[in-house]
Amino acid sequence: MLLSGTEFDARLASGDLSIALIGMSNIGKSYTARRIAKTNSFAHYDVDVRIQKKMGNPSMEAMAKWMGQPYADGYAQRATAYLALEAELTSAASQTGDNQILDTTGSVIHIPDDAIKSIKDNHLIIYIKAEIADIDMLIKRYFEHPKPTIWGDSFHHRPELPKQENVLNCYPDLLKTRAALYAAFADITIEAKNLLNPSLADTDILPMFRSLL
Repeated sequence: MLLSGTEFDARLASGDLSIALIGMSNIGKSYTARRIAKTNSFAHYDVDVRIQKKMGNPSMEAMAKWMGQPYADGYAQRATAYLALEAELTSAASQTGDNQILDTTGSVIHIPDDAIKSIKDNHLIIYIKAEIADIDMLIKRYFEHPKPTIWGDSFHHRPELPKQENVLNCYPDLLKTRAALYAAFADITIEAKNLLNPSLADTDILPMFRSLL
């Protein structure tokens, strides 16, 4: 839902501004959402946390363990169940009626088309873009702080390699594939380094977004 600057201001003032943050896991969506919520009285709708609670898992690491890696038996069935729940909970974000930050999962671009349409119809979509320099950091965080991951067509099994090495080799392709999908989905794209700049105050984030409209 691309807005003009005037529409952005009017929705913000009336309590009807919904912003969806999209991008790779660990790129800073939740960090940015918390900063906006803290300083601007936005509701923070964290889809990862809602999925975790709905499934009764005690932590994101437990969720990742349940999902497993793409080579594991039953992964495809678990991924399908996860996406169905993600679609349900993501679509529900449009029903809150307050200024809101929708903090999506990294796999939001894989949910069904009707749920994608709900996001497009109800939210200003901002893509937090990873740069080449971020890839090593994202890979490191993926293994240190695992999250359930939907691989789509980005995992290519090579039987001569150890299983974890297969995952490591395919992760850059996952990033590249998702980057194109995020960019096509978004109303606005902003580089992650701009949001993570230490000189950026919490109160400057919304004006930054508005300046890009």
